[in-house]
Amino acid sequence: MRIILGAALLACTILVTMESGWAQVVPTPAAPLRAEGKSGVEEELKTVELRLADLIVHGDWDEYEKHLTADYMRVAADGKLENKDEVMSDFRKGPRKIIVLEPEDLHVRIYGETVVMQGHLTTSVRESGRVNTRNERFTEVFVKRDGQWSLAAEQETAIGK
Repeated sequence: MRIILGAALLACTILVTMESGWAQVVPTPAAPLRAEGKSGVEEELKTVELRLADLIVHGDWDEYEKHLTADYMRVAADGKLENKDEVMSDFRKGPRKIIVLEPEDLHVRIYGETVVMQGHLTTSVRESGRVNTRNERFTEVFVKRDGQWSLAAEQETAIGK
């Protein structure tokens, strides 16, 4: 009797859950899309990442800013949360000069119109006549809007060599 009652209760719970739409909003474990063309999107995003690095090295801030969403946010390596205006203001002030920015070991996960990219970044900065090099791990979130990938968020973590 207990088994029948338990099974009936479970069946009713499943039925009510499905009818209420609850089953549709409970996320399943996220997995990157394996759709055809995935490698093309990966290569496209890796190209975007290298282009953004090049824009930073060359100080082309107006062009770089075009690749950020309006609500872009960054968690810098020191843990500071910065919005788009703060990041761009920091980039534009001198006399700091980024002379090397090498993204590598890039891992791309595609979720439809959203991409999560993780990788390693070596940055060399010339400040006050000295060159300082740092290594970081990063996570970036790109979204596709109007056919273009834009950077929406990033997190940087300083690491040793």
